[in-house]
Amino acid sequence: MTATTTASSDRYLPAQMPARIPPAYTPAYRVVPVFALAALLATGQMYTPIPMFSAMEASWNVGLGSMTWIISAFAFGYAGGFVLFGPMADRFGRKRVLIAGLLAAGVVTLLTGLAPSLAAAIPLRVLQGLAIGSIPPAMTAYATVRLAPDRRAVAVSTIITSFLAATVIGQLASQTVIRFADWRTVFIGSAVLFGLVALAASRVMLPDRPAAGANLASSYAAIPRVLRLASLLPMFGAGALVMAAMVAIYTGIELTGIVTGTGELLALRASALPVMVALPFLAVPLARVARPNQIVLGTVVAALAMAAAVFAGDHLVMLAVLLAVLIGGLGIVGPAANQTAAEAGGEHRAAASSVAMFSLYVGATAGPLIAQAAAVHGFAALALALAGMLLLAAGLALWGKRIQASRD
Repeated sequence: MTATTTASSDRYLPAQMPARIPPAYTPAYRVVPVFALAALLATGQMYTPIPMFSAMEASWNVGLGSMTWIISAFAFGYAGGFVLFGPMADRFGRKRVLIAGLLAAGVVTLLTGLAPSLAAAIPLRVLQGLAIGSIPPAMTAYATVRLAPDRRAVAVSTIITSFLAATVIGQLASQTVIRFADWRTVFIGSAVLFGLVALAASRVMLPDRPAAGANLASSYAAIPRVLRLASLLPMFGAGALVMAAMVAIYTGIELTGIVTGTGELLALRASALPVMVALPFLAVPLARVARPNQIVLGTVVAALAMAAAVFAGDHLVMLAVLLAVLIGGLGIVGPAANQTAAEAGGEHRAAASSVAMFSLYVGATAGPLIAQAAAVHGFAALALALAGMLLLAAGLALWGKRIQASRD
């Protein structure tokens, strides 16, 4: 009887299902397109207002020069977002921070598009930049740990290139939209896209892992320690000058009116796209060059392009070529400065990367103000000023390299 009962019980016991183990890595083909779109949308918000300056000026009844604050306000918030949300992504999870940032960015972007005046728009642009500043640290951190090791280099390169390409694509998109619709449509459409990207990210990203031992206070405490690394400070300065030059040149083209036709402006802005597409393919040969030397190389190439632009006048083809060379040079500097900071940061690698990105966008804050000050003297004066800034950046990079060499 007992044996029968036991056999019967064994027969009817449900099979014990093994616990499902979540996959360690996200397939790159699923997550990288979503992250690339998020990168284009996020950083593109800095540049989309540039082609809309005249329309926004007329709507708000302000001077054209005042519109530069629309760019600087965003860049200021964006820079702050890196150092604020970078440690939070480590503590609370990259997926949580990214999706929350995308949703918050959508809300503030919508409010910015509905702003009744420049005075109302400027603080909203700061908040927009702050919310969007949560997106790059969370994405890059996720890519470096939740993608398969043999896919990470290409994936991270694609994401960084998308941030850079947003410089041009953001302007091209807004210039195209305002030919058929009101400028506010650009912000409203961007808000909708932020929501859609948040939904896509929630579907393709793996759940956050428990933050074992992560401490938010210690993550923030690492930031001032990074700033005490003497070899990094000149590199941060070089990065700030480079980003200032990139923002200033596009703002200056609009303010000086050196090119006025819609088609010509479109062609000039699009001229840098082939260079941006080529930049990831340069990563392999550039890897043979020490990163501080890459920064020097990129800044010198960009400075020479701006020096030549002093004599280009309003020759569209020459300006387009020189602008492409400028972007190519600056496109070498950004990733090299970030990786130099990460390597020098040692155990504070994440904090060093956040501070490096912060310094880049502090420079971006100054870019429109530099363009406004120089543009009253013409495009040649602006190009000359930017050439000087870029040579100073090269000098700072050499100084940082010398400090590092003396310590090794």
